[in-house]
Amino acid sequence: MINRRHFIGTGMAAAGIAALPASAFAHVIKPSFKLFDTHAHFYTNDVDKYPFNSRTARYGPEIMVAKAMRFPQTPKEVFAFWDEVGIAKGAGVQYSSTYRFDNSYLLDIAAEYPNRIVPVVILDPVDAETPATLERMASENRIAGVRFTGVPSDGEFVFLSDAAAPAWEAANRLGLVIVLMPIGGDTAQAMAQVAKHADKYPNVNIVLDHIGFPRPADLPETWGLTPQHLALADHDNVYYKYTTLLIEQLHEAGVEEKPFLEFMVKTFGADHMVWGSDVGNTPGSMFGWVQYALASAEGLSLADRKALFWDTAERTHVPGGRGRA
Repeated sequence: MINRRHFIGTGMAAAGIAALPASAFAHVIKPSFKLFDTHAHFYTNDVDKYPFNSRTARYGPEIMVAKAMRFPQTPKEVFAFWDEVGIAKGAGVQYSSTYRFDNSYLLDIAAEYPNRIVPVVILDPVDAETPATLERMASENRIAGVRFTGVPSDGEFVFLSDAAAPAWEAANRLGLVIVLMPIGGDTAQAMAQVAKHADKYPNVNIVLDHIGFPRPADLPETWGLTPQHLALADHDNVYYKYTTLLIEQLHEAGVEEKPFLEFMVKTFGADHMVWGSDVGNTPGSMFGWVQYALASAEGLSLADRKALFWDTAERTHVPGGRGRA
């Protein structure tokens, strides 16, 4: 069964809420600094050249195909949004719901627009070919990193298991970003494993998608952060992605994003936080979602806002990797 959020997220029911114009906002925030979008999803309806592979899509392959066919997110569409809100460039994050491990479309458009799209691919963390693929993609395709995501199996996330060590070792050699999105399972245990990986692979910049899905309703005194979440602040190579998807989840839970974000910045530091629009995935007015993000940061210093929306991402997402430490 597909709930309302999932159905709207397909794009087939998004039209009614996706057309909010800038004039709908009484106070439009126009920042004096550039924005770096660390979470943009691209896909095309040119299925002859880039066939879909959505077998593992959470919402069903037919829904994801329908979404991509009717509402493609090519550079034309995404750049129009970026230009409207002041996003100078961003990380193109492989969209597993349409292409799974086939990164061809992302790599092709990143090569076409190298000054705007920094690619973050998705690969199988335990595939024997993944280390060599990372080496090749860092050299030939100038990827900034790789994203690992999924649900636990027998209580363990495969990308945090010993079987994934060769992939982590390759990323550590290259100085790549590893973006992690553990879905479901024991959040505290997953964050403890992230801490171990941060120690073991110090040349990897680990970025937690959606700040690791904190649950404010469960732990209101820490805005949803477990003790294991909080302990990650001691690891200099762990970073936290504040996203539209997270803001949407806060809204659904009745949680205000402004004090939430201020607590996150106080806990982890703006120099360890990045922002991502989640364009191509989260439904609704993308202009509106960016306004929510900017408004939630208005209580921060200018230096912290610049770090959150540009500086940290520019420093961590290095095309080709940062090289050996």
